[in-house]
Amino acid sequence: MDEKLNSTLNKVIRLCGQNAEFDKELRKRLGVAPSASVLPISDERIDQIYEYCIEKVVRKQARDFYSDFPVSSIRDGLMDDFCRMEAFRRKDNFGDFCLSMYQQIERMTNSLCTNPDISLIAERMWGYPAYIKTGTNIKTSLEKRAESDYLVASLVFPGNDKETGLSNATKKSKQALQTLYAKDKIRCVVYFLGYKAAMKSSDYKSYIEFTSLLADLYQCRNMNHRGNKPTQWEKETLDRILPSKAVYYLKFLGALTLYVEQIKEGWKNLPTLKNYAQSLSPKEVKPRPNVIGNMELPGDNKKRYK
Repeated sequence: MDEKLNSTLNKVIRLCGQNAEFDKELRKRLGVAPSASVLPISDERIDQIYEYCIEKVVRKQARDFYSDFPVSSIRDGLMDDFCRMEAFRRKDNFGDFCLSMYQQIERMTNSLCTNPDISLIAERMWGYPAYIKTGTNIKTSLEKRAESDYLVASLVFPGNDKETGLSNATKKSKQALQTLYAKDKIRCVVYFLGYKAAMKSSDYKSYIEFTSLLADLYQCRNMNHRGNKPTQWEKETLDRILPSKAVYYLKFLGALTLYVEQIKEGWKNLPTLKNYAQSLSPKEVKPRPNVIGNMELPGDNKKRYK
């Protein structure tokens, strides 16, 4: 090809790459279809296309994750929160990630705590021992409760009321489930559905670790709430978590997965648990010192108190 023509052709090619309108008009006159491979695409547009493709994958994951969740009326909301959670994780927005995850926990918990069967079970069992019997030659079962005055209410509602000084177990066991604080309701779900109200004393450590992790999520969710100044304990919690947020992304995802799986398994057991609870006579939870776990001091049958 003539050198002048070759030089002109190179200029036209460069101009096509620099000016999309010129490229489009040239192709139109030559009768050549536009090619996406030569049209300039901005980084922002590429990000939008990538995000759209990822969203389709995440939406499918959300459907699969919640497809067999027992409360069908809240599944769509759970899936929407799941997709938002994953979008914030991709953007490394830890505060909104925690908020979106907590909204899933909250949606499930509030729905379950309005369930009349779960309310009946809790009301009947508050005044009964928290653990079932274990030991050599003992076949564990829901009906065989440990001989202890450490009650279900004492486990689920630890601590004392700041105003009255009474144990929280006494006050909160008289309330309807749906009126309890969020963290109290979450512990109810973990005990009655997660452990199917058949918790062993050896489960105490794992119970505390799991409910404490959910409490950490609650505090991180509060990062986005303006207004009240955080307490010293809340500040210390965030100071502990935020430097390791890469780890807590995974820890919190594990907690969400376990919470959902506990609910699905515990839901299947509800008829059995309800039948057992209905066989019990309601017992009042009387004021007493707050016992830590099931720790009994040997020899004199004393307890260790806070």
